Amino acid sequence: MAILLLFLALASVAQPIPCEPQFAPLDTGTSSGETELDHWWKDEAGSWAGKNWVGWTHESTRLVPAELIVRPLADRDNLYDEDRVTVEWRPKTLSYAVRCMPLVRAGRMESAPVVNHDLEFSGPLEIALGKRRYTVRLERARADLTDAKVVLSDGTVKQMLYSTDGFVDEPHFEIEWAGDIDRDGRLDLVVNLSRKYSIHPHRLLLSTKAKTSELVGEAAVFKTGN
Repeated sequence: MAILLLFLALASVAQPIPCEPQFAPLDTGTSSGETELDHWWKDEAGSWAGKNWVGWTHESTRLVPAELIVRPLADRDNLYDEDRVTVEWRPKTLSYAVRCMPLVRAGRMESAPVVNHDLEFSGPLEIALGKRRYTVRLERARADLTDAKVVLSDGTVKQMLYSTDGFVDEPHFEIEWAGDIDRDGRLDLVVNLSRKYSIHPHRLLLSTKAKTSELVGEAAVFKTGN
């Protein structure tokens, strides 16, 4: 009887709900890229509501606990508005937030002085992180960018972060943020690399997600509605 009661007691203990890593690029607007709109698509941001987030800005030296509030769009003018939501966040100054990433937690972090660096128009990006030095560059032989590749290097290892694979339609190659949020002293990035003007995949790349012979690996992506 005692064993049965113990079993029932253990079974009644609430088990933690598993969650998928989430990445919220809060100051980038919605899938329209850098344009800040007053709404987000529900299939983009509808699952963001709640606590247990940590967030940072482009200049942060600490990750802070955060909360995101998601509400249906208040002023609905057409049928499409049913698929739109508004998103508020606390603290209000945040640029990015993540959830369900055990290695990214509140506390110390490092940001490099990088804000939306456009590799096509501004050239290679040099990043200093402690004693480590990195370069991100756009490599291409064709003027139309159909063979363009975004390559990250630390002087020893080279990693291709993106390739247009033979097709472009007003592409963009932006490094949005650089620093270290998983506290291993190595580079982490937020990038927006796309071969099409209307697609804006904001990807969080962490050094702790890197595979053998890589510098970073994808931890999460903000999937746009386009």
